[in-house]
Amino acid sequence: MNTSNLSDIKKRFLQLHPVNASSGGQYSFRGGLPIIKFDISASEMPLLLDGGELRISGKLSCRKGDGTTALVATENNFIDGWAGINQFIDIVTVSSKRLNTVIERVSQYSRLVPSLTSGLNDQSDYEMSLAHGDLQHSTIPLTRHGISALNAFNDSGAVAAGAQKGQDFSCQLYTGVLQSGQMIDLSNSSGVGGLVIEILLKSDANCVFGSNAATDQATYNLSDLVLTVPVYEMHGGSAQARQSQVNAFSFNSWQSMFQTINSSTSVVAFTPGLSRVAGVVSNYITASDLGNQNFNACRLGNIGELQAVRWAKNGALFPLNFRAETVEQQNNNTAKQLVTDNASNHIYSVRAEPLRYGLEAVSTDRDALNHKCMNAYSGWSAGCIDRDQNAGRDGISPGSANTLSILYDAYGAGVNFSNTVWSSEINISGQNQLRVNDRPTVLANNLDGTAATAQAIVMYFLSKNTIMMSSQGIDMQR
Repeated sequence: MNTSNLSDIKKRFLQLHPVNASSGGQYSFRGGLPIIKFDISASEMPLLLDGGELRISGKLSCRKGDGTTALVATENNFIDGWAGINQFIDIVTVSSKRLNTVIERVSQYSRLVPSLTSGLNDQSDYEMSLAHGDLQHSTIPLTRHGISALNAFNDSGAVAAGAQKGQDFSCQLYTGVLQSGQMIDLSNSSGVGGLVIEILLKSDANCVFGSNAATDQATYNLSDLVLTVPVYEMHGGSAQARQSQVNAFSFNSWQSMFQTINSSTSVVAFTPGLSRVAGVVSNYITASDLGNQNFNACRLGNIGELQAVRWAKNGALFPLNFRAETVEQQNNNTAKQLVTDNASNHIYSVRAEPLRYGLEAVSTDRDALNHKCMNAYSGWSAGCIDRDQNAGRDGISPGSANTLSILYDAYGAGVNFSNTVWSSEINISGQNQLRVNDRPTVLANNLDGTAATAQAIVMYFLSKNTIMMSSQGIDMQR
């Protein structure tokens, strides 16, 4: 945004309600509308939207299946700490009204957010701004402020039904186009002609989870929703100059792919069909946990004892010309020698190479410029890496902040995968017996080819796009 004449620019905050509001104003998969739709109107004069400051606010209420009974505080009903309010969102779609097409559609949104926020924030961020705004928190210590009964009602969960107002939230939308760091012109003459933002909510089976959630038929409702839209109005000479030229808006977008693996050496390969890929963020979960209300569908699974990971383009190693390796199996085998010590495997696994490249992909920047994340060397805020595949699935044991990701291009035009094969090979210990963090038992930690251990992988490709806008028309280049 040209700030050469600040007197021509004024900042305003627009507050919008959903255009598809029901009479009760309730949004949920079971008891209300599962789609939330906001319409940001076009303007005649240049009107610039700051997507990084855009917020959706409202109230979250989690109850038993009858829709009125509070979840009991002593029972195990949870929402994921890394995801917070984002656990209830399945797909976010941002569309241009002038172009009459989708600019970005982020599927599996609730699993993308934990990877992004845990790689870009530290514990103080989680326990302060993210806890209050997004209802997120670190997994250890388990303060349980993410448990529905304690937050949606009061400290004891005993407020009468008529006084149950829900827990307030105000969160960002972590789409590429809104978080690209550039203003979005909403005008008809020099911009996208207004935006439509649609949010598709998730089913109850993939939201509130825990050993009591299925019995309680735990459900949720979002209400009192407001979209706060920060915009800069342009007038005078600045507006006329913008209307008379071709304006380029460069932004990122996320596109997700889903696969499963079930062997200790697995290769995922396909053609993404994207011409300007900046990076790929991947996370994992035991496939059978998805759609099972006993388990956390948003957790960043540990996948197992990682030995090596490699990335390739058309079969050749790229962008690294070597495998990123670990010594996890050696560390864990050493830890298991002290079989009488319940905490003897609390050794931070040396996953330094994959962790380093993963943080680069999440931040879209070089490692030297990454200063915050939840993977602490000596802390448990993000859980410990050297644990079994299903650690954190029940909401009681600590979760992890694990991704296997890679950065291709931080500053340039991206890498062309429109007609080439992207692939990733993962090597995991196949027969290891790993002690669980706080239990004296020994559990299998492997991929043995069965459905019980199969891992689901969600890969998010961050691609670069450009929209050329002028009074003569609009064109998108992907």
